[in-house]
Amino acid sequence: MYKVLVVDDEKMIRMGIKKVIRWDELGIGDVFTASSAREALEILKEHKPEIMITDIQMSEMSGLELIETAREFQPKLRVLVLTGYDNFEYARQSLRLKVQDFFLKPADENDLSQAIREQVAYLKKEEAEVKNSLLVQRTRGVAEQMRLETYMRNMIHRREDGRIIENPYDYFRQDRIYGFQVAMVVPALCIDGQLSEKSFREMSMKNICISIVDAEEEGITFLDDDGTIIIVYFLKEEEDSSLERTRELADILQDEFDSRPRMVIGSVVEKFENLYVSYHDARHLLNTEKEGIQDIIQLLGEQNKNHIFQDIYAELKDIMCSNIGNTEYVLKAFRTFKRATESYNLSRQTVRRLCFELASSIYFSYLGEAGEAEGVKLDALSKSLRSASRDEACEVSEMFLSQMLGSQEENVHEIIAKAKYYISEHLTEELTVSNIALSLYITPNYFSRLFKRVTKEGCNEYIVRKRIEKAKSLLDATSLKVGEIAMMVGYRDTNYFSLAFKKHTGKSPTKYREEIQNVKE
Repeated sequence: MYKVLVVDDEKMIRMGIKKVIRWDELGIGDVFTASSAREALEILKEHKPEIMITDIQMSEMSGLELIETAREFQPKLRVLVLTGYDNFEYARQSLRLKVQDFFLKPADENDLSQAIREQVAYLKKEEAEVKNSLLVQRTRGVAEQMRLETYMRNMIHRREDGRIIENPYDYFRQDRIYGFQVAMVVPALCIDGQLSEKSFREMSMKNICISIVDAEEEGITFLDDDGTIIIVYFLKEEEDSSLERTRELADILQDEFDSRPRMVIGSVVEKFENLYVSYHDARHLLNTEKEGIQDIIQLLGEQNKNHIFQDIYAELKDIMCSNIGNTEYVLKAFRTFKRATESYNLSRQTVRRLCFELASSIYFSYLGEAGEAEGVKLDALSKSLRSASRDEACEVSEMFLSQMLGSQEENVHEIIAKAKYYISEHLTEELTVSNIALSLYITPNYFSRLFKRVTKEGCNEYIVRKRIEKAKSLLDATSLKVGEIAMMVGYRDTNYFSLAFKKHTGKSPTKYREEIQNVKE
């Protein structure tokens, strides 16, 4: 159902239009009214009606000025103009603004209804075209992903690629890549899981990796010949490393699956053709490392460097969180942290993540003592850090900490409520931890932890559960094919949908529908 806004400074006219038109028969669910252009703009921004019926002659701002202003933030708004003056100049300006129809007052009820019906038909047609376009893109996307994965497998296993991709650097749309580094994801499988459950788990894990790495153009995710999840990271700076990104990804996977996968990192190679070297280094590390010693396995030199820094970081973090009442002492410890990041030559991405993690920890420790922190928000810090250099990240975070007194963070449960609302509104679309976090202006890693802590389930698990609930409803109430229902609940892969459905219900979609129908009979 669509929404309509009626704008006229004469109450009798706007209320008359609202009452006389049979809106539900035209496909209109909500009808808003405004007595001025200023009030109309507020309604447009808040409720976003698709159709507006407006008078031209109004005080403060004319209807034509209203149309021009509204089109700046709602360019696809469909507009019907009403006027009590048979003025050619009004008609000419209306044409310039590309309004959909022009009526002289008093407008005939049938003519106005027909004009609204035409706008609704146009909107429906446009929506259908967009959906069809998205369906085509999704289909092409699956084929493109399969083509890319075949190419990547051939590269790491040193097989002839048949020139599937002419120039990988152009294909990856990266202007500058300093090097490449392979990471292997080795899932901790369910001991008593059946084959279908295991397959669902691995497909889910791979899809999350794609949503975190590939969607952000940080690398490529695919399966090797053994079915192991492989990630090729793009290193875009000399000091760049995949370790931090791997650690963040491992944290998200742990939140989603209640078990931490083993991650193995190979060596850095400068040329794409040498990917197999990094891959075989990672494979060798996995085969020679003692089982269960550590979650993330990497070359010995990098391990020692990172272990030493992590000890320093943990100590400084504890000092800062334990001395919230002493602002000067906290800032002094933070400056020591800044010097340590320079000494260990940490990447820009690592410093940004650590700055946000430190600020978050200190912030919550402060809330625990002060009870409120009004005026400063973590989402503002997140935005500032998103594109900051290493030095800028430290400066921004230090400013954030210095303004800590009197600051207040948005309520945690409000963030989760917004996330759940976002999920419900976009259930048929591509939903990932990354794009949900982006809509809330927080990092995926932070959002993943927050969601799990508050709801006691992973965000991906919650999304799947909501999609299965909707699929069950559609299977029960409609005769749509399983493939169509899969698309309607956000699955572009019917097999993956069937695995997810069976995992949650114990039955295939077809079997579930048969049993429901038998019960009804």
